Amino acid sequence: MERARIPRDLTDMLEPASTAVIMWDFQVGLGGNATNLDGIVATSEQLLDGADRAGVDVIWSRHTVPDLDQVSAGSLYRMVKKQRVSDPSELQPFMQEGSPEREFIPQLQPRPHDTIIDKSTPSFFVGTPLHLRLSALDIRTLVFCGVATDIGIDLSAKHAFALGYFPVVVEDAVGSYSEERHVAALTAMRSWIPVTTTRFVLDTWADRA
Repeated sequence: MERARIPRDLTDMLEPASTAVIMWDFQVGLGGNATNLDGIVATSEQLLDGADRAGVDVIWSRHTVPDLDQVSAGSLYRMVKKQRVSDPSELQPFMQEGSPEREFIPQLQPRPHDTIIDKSTPSFFVGTPLHLRLSALDIRTLVFCGVATDIGIDLSAKHAFALGYFPVVVEDAVGSYSEERHVAALTAMRSWIPVTTTRFVLDTWADRA
């Protein structure tokens, strides 16, 4: 059996035909609360424009919380802690279908040809068709933008790596609810996955267009 070709470097890894951009949780109730939102909106817009020019697929995650009786015990525990209540029966609805906080932020919206995939966990691969979509498109590299660096992006990048993809995190197009956690997450990621800049990604795609 022939082994898949190994990229020589990050430039090789970002081959447009086998790369997809993951726009992570740019929603009012999540990404909308990032400390560096204005900056990552600007860089993400540049990446979207560059992806269009290079023919790179773009996939948006849309976090959607199901009815609470369908939420796992682990997720309920986290929701209870986050809302600072003592019992799941006291939880207020959040990020459910039809809620305003579930909508994409006004500053950054999916384009008609982009793909939107709903998910309900911090990993984009749990309970979603993402892996099947990527396989159908022969995607090998996932370029992560969005919020939060230390939660869903970190976990999904690790999950992508475990499934055989090449995750790439764009450091000036990701953010968190705490600058300290954002920086700590990027520092930890650098030891095992590529962390790069918007300019590097755009220049690479332009050279290969």
